[in-house]
Amino acid sequence: MLRMEYAHHRGFTLLEALVVLALLGVLLALAAPGMSDLRQKHKMQSQAEQLQAALLLARSEALRRQQRVTLCVKGQSQDCASEGTWAQGWVVFVDGNDNAVRDRDEAVLQVQAALPAFLTLRGNATVDRYVSYGPDGRSQSTTGAFQAGTLTLCGSGQAHGWRVVINAVGKPRLEKTERTERVNC
Repeated sequence: MLRMEYAHHRGFTLLEALVVLALLGVLLALAAPGMSDLRQKHKMQSQAEQLQAALLLARSEALRRQQRVTLCVKGQSQDCASEGTWAQGWVVFVDGNDNAVRDRDEAVLQVQAALPAFLTLRGNATVDRYVSYGPDGRSQSTTGAFQAGTLTLCGSGQAHGWRVVINAVGKPRLEKTERTERVNC
């Protein structure tokens, strides 16, 4: 008589698997709000970096083309807005007539869509509508005076914000801000 021995294979019962899945579901539900906040934080930083990149593009194109290049608040299609904030997006264009307003015959170099609804982006008085770079790569107003200023990006419910600071020669830099600081949002 042959005697067969079976190895005992241990596995999970259906009940054990369901308990593990339920615990995983609870843990994921607890982590989801934190992930949403983290996603918004990274999206805000990404938008600040995109703004800085657009300013650097405008500056380098002004130097390369040896003519004024302007970045303005986006209005309808690819025009500059007469009102609103930078959160509407922006347009980088070759400003052939040095007026900081895009005309139909002026080449568009970049268009940025509106920012997500939870973000606000505002410029101080010197850069509230446009930032313009002359042929020498310096930021300058339409009157020819140097143009320095700060664009402040804030997110609702966020502890930090970002500033893009444009110095007197037009070079933009990013600064992280605390909400406890006095920020223009």
